[in-house]
Amino acid sequence: MGDPDRRRRSRSGRVLDALVWATPVGAAAGAVLGDAIDAVGAGAGAVIGAAVYAAAEVITSITSRPAEPKPLWHRILSSVLLMSLFGWLLGLIYGSDEPLLTAIISGALVGLLGLRPEKAALGLGVGVLLGVLFQALDADLEPALIAAVVTLAYRVVAAIVYRGRPLVRIMAEEVPASELRYVVPFEARSRYVGADYVEQLAKVRGGTFRRNPPDVGILASLDGLEGPTFDAGRVHPLIREFYEHTGRFKLSIVPEWRRWMKPGYEVFKRLVAQPLGQAAIPSNIEEAQRGMVSTIDTIALDGDEEIDIRGWIRTFADSGKPIYVGIYTSFRHEDRGYVSVGFPIPSANFTATLEPCNAGDHDFLLTSQSELAFPGHYLSSVDSERDALTVLKLLYFQEQIFVYVADGELRTEHSFALAGQRFLTLHYEIERLRAAST
Repeated sequence: MGDPDRRRRSRSGRVLDALVWATPVGAAAGAVLGDAIDAVGAGAGAVIGAAVYAAAEVITSITSRPAEPKPLWHRILSSVLLMSLFGWLLGLIYGSDEPLLTAIISGALVGLLGLRPEKAALGLGVGVLLGVLFQALDADLEPALIAAVVTLAYRVVAAIVYRGRPLVRIMAEEVPASELRYVVPFEARSRYVGADYVEQLAKVRGGTFRRNPPDVGILASLDGLEGPTFDAGRVHPLIREFYEHTGRFKLSIVPEWRRWMKPGYEVFKRLVAQPLGQAAIPSNIEEAQRGMVSTIDTIALDGDEEIDIRGWIRTFADSGKPIYVGIYTSFRHEDRGYVSVGFPIPSANFTATLEPCNAGDHDFLLTSQSELAFPGHYLSSVDSERDALTVLKLLYFQEQIFVYVADGELRTEHSFALAGQRFLTLHYEIERLRAAST
């Protein structure tokens, strides 16, 4: 009999994981909801919440097939319980006599978490409608209960309206990295990614690290991307030089944020991106004018000079703090080449896999908007010890990188969209350094 697959958690392990997560969450949510209902009370609510949610987690963990999401009823239950805790926190901040405000904030939050502009509007609308109703009825409801009711109403309506239109697709569950070439399998092994990530990765992988070697590029050659939609011979020589010898160029960036996204990103940047040392994109022109330093760090794994891993590190010129850390790779499948850029985060990775295309006579386009299977954006949980990746594909996140030459100058328009709504464009000016060798 063959050895069991070490990547797969045993049934007892999955049950234990479910209990460790669900029992405290269910107890906490049950307590705040029970306290909001006179006939129940916090103590009984905690017991009921722990029992119900733990049972739900155990049952769904055992019965769910690999790469299958939890059932809708379970996802709704989880949302309601977690949002009840959020509502309770709101009550601590400003008291329990603001049902309209609590409903609006709760609806706006769950709508934003839907990652569609339409869902954000739906969540806000549900919050306003129920908040006005609670206010008109003069209902003496605790914030935890209000948040739970708003979340339940929103999730039910959204499930009906968006039936058959999921936001994510589970691509793999505990699969070895070698089988998922469209994902970059490098995670951060601490809570901070930072500008020294590639050097740390070299120590973990046992490779030879070089910081910004001369003439290195983020790709070895554009020729490796050849395919039905891309002829490398048509690309302008300056564009080819930039990708194959990125170190010869200096970049400056001007961000263009849509107003509806900018406030949310400001919160994300301060609370998540900057402490993480990853994805701290400038949020305004003033911040971008601090300047940017771009370096390519490399790793050779086999004791030779051939580069196996390339990391593009961008930092603020005045502080050295990271803007982002990306691992650039390319691969071929059948007769096509693809570019994958992985952004390591703690125990996980966010990967953008893009299809190369010719644009105009000599311009270059990398895009995730494709009918092909691989292009897209993937969030992967990485367990390096067991060589196990669990991968979600984000279905409504789109990205496009358009590289062109205008009046002899190299330019890039790097745009991002949610459900077809562009929320950010990064305008790059790329200057070839005079001292670069030819």
